[in-house]
Amino acid sequence: MGEEQRRAPLFEALQTYAGRVRAPLHVPGHKMGRGADPEWRAFLGERALSIDQTEAPGLDDLHAPEGVIAEAQRLAAAAFGAWRSYFLVGGTTAGLHALILAACTPGETIVVPRHAHRSVLGALILAGLRPRWVRVAFDPELGVATGADRASLKAALPGAAAAVLVHPTYYGITSAIAAEIELIHRSGLPVLVDEAHGAHFAFHPSLPPSAVSLGADGVVQSLHKTGGSLTQSSLCHLPRGSRLDPLRVQEMLRLVQTTSPSYLLMASLDAARRMLALEGRSAWDRTLALAGEARRRVEAIPGLRVYPTDDATKLLIDVRGRSVSGFRAAEWLWEEAGVAVEAAGLTYLLAVLTPGDTPETVATLVAALERLPSDGGVPALPPEPPWPEVVMTPREAYLGRKQAVPLAESVGRIAAEMVAPYPPGIPVVAPGERLTRDVVDYLSFAARAGWHLQGPADPLLRTIQVVVE
Repeated sequence: MGEEQRRAPLFEALQTYAGRVRAPLHVPGHKMGRGADPEWRAFLGERALSIDQTEAPGLDDLHAPEGVIAEAQRLAAAAFGAWRSYFLVGGTTAGLHALILAACTPGETIVVPRHAHRSVLGALILAGLRPRWVRVAFDPELGVATGADRASLKAALPGAAAAVLVHPTYYGITSAIAAEIELIHRSGLPVLVDEAHGAHFAFHPSLPPSAVSLGADGVVQSLHKTGGSLTQSSLCHLPRGSRLDPLRVQEMLRLVQTTSPSYLLMASLDAARRMLALEGRSAWDRTLALAGEARRRVEAIPGLRVYPTDDATKLLIDVRGRSVSGFRAAEWLWEEAGVAVEAAGLTYLLAVLTPGDTPETVATLVAALERLPSDGGVPALPPEPPWPEVVMTPREAYLGRKQAVPLAESVGRIAAEMVAPYPPGIPVVAPGERLTRDVVDYLSFAARAGWHLQGPADPLLRTIQVVVE
């Protein structure tokens, strides 16, 4: 990376402002921490609160950047190999919403793989789009989605306005995304990529390639997940040759992002980009070596297996051989050993390693897994989620008149809300889809199994909201 990557213009400007201002007669009301709760101020630190600022002199404006924010975004684009890059203070969700709104107009059809994150569904509701769902493949042993089905993707493209791809999955599994991008481009459509879990890909050759380098038209990354920035801070990239109009993308970002963007979040993006640009290769060298050691040590534990993933920093641990479910294993690890994993399912645990981890982190995980008790067996995997019957647009169903009915009595009705077991947030049913017997049975199984369900007004799913017909 070039010498200019040593700069963090927004972070530097915030430090300068905090050291110079004598009378900050503007919001935020805590006035650089002086008006904050004392315990909160002592815990967080005065320096952090001093740069929690607004559009003060010299600090630029996210929605019309001309100064230090514009420069910080330019440096981000250079570091990630993009044409244009934009700071997101509403997470990758905001970026996906903006890209989809920029690529499509109300009433058009968009191609979406069924394992897309639920935030994509939110964009369909906001934009008034018709989804054309793409089937996904599932691993038969662990039951996790592994990628879009190529034949289903090809069949969905005619007549659509854009297509969404997921790279990588929540579990670090990638598909042949270069071929998928080429297939979509041959149909004349822009490709929008949810790369939430791949912000680190550009910084080490042993990691999968980023969609930015593979010809996608818009890519969104959760830098906070693996890149070191604060939670809720992400990046939106337009790669070189993008089919999207940057002015329209910026217009949609202004629509979906807050008018009071957090300078703490933006400064963390600036600083994380600098660290990745300067130290990313060596940092991910260490992390990949640590992940390899973790895999070897976990594999040596009787009854455990680490599922092969394309991103080696994701440890997808098959716990079936210990006669325990992933849900129960995660509970035990936390309660008995203070080990908090990223996610759990019926058959697995997911642990994520980043440059913030150490040999001590891995040793703690391994020691806990060695003591993991059995728990009477693992429930059988459910069948793949049933295929949806789309009856109306998500917008029509979600924003229209709705009523709650008992789940057991909902067969034949049209869903007015989403139900997505989380993680990873893949909808089993979306607004506008028919609640068939297969769908209701699947949802009943998920509720009985204790899966965390996002979307329904009733989190226990005793009732579900349906369209009033």
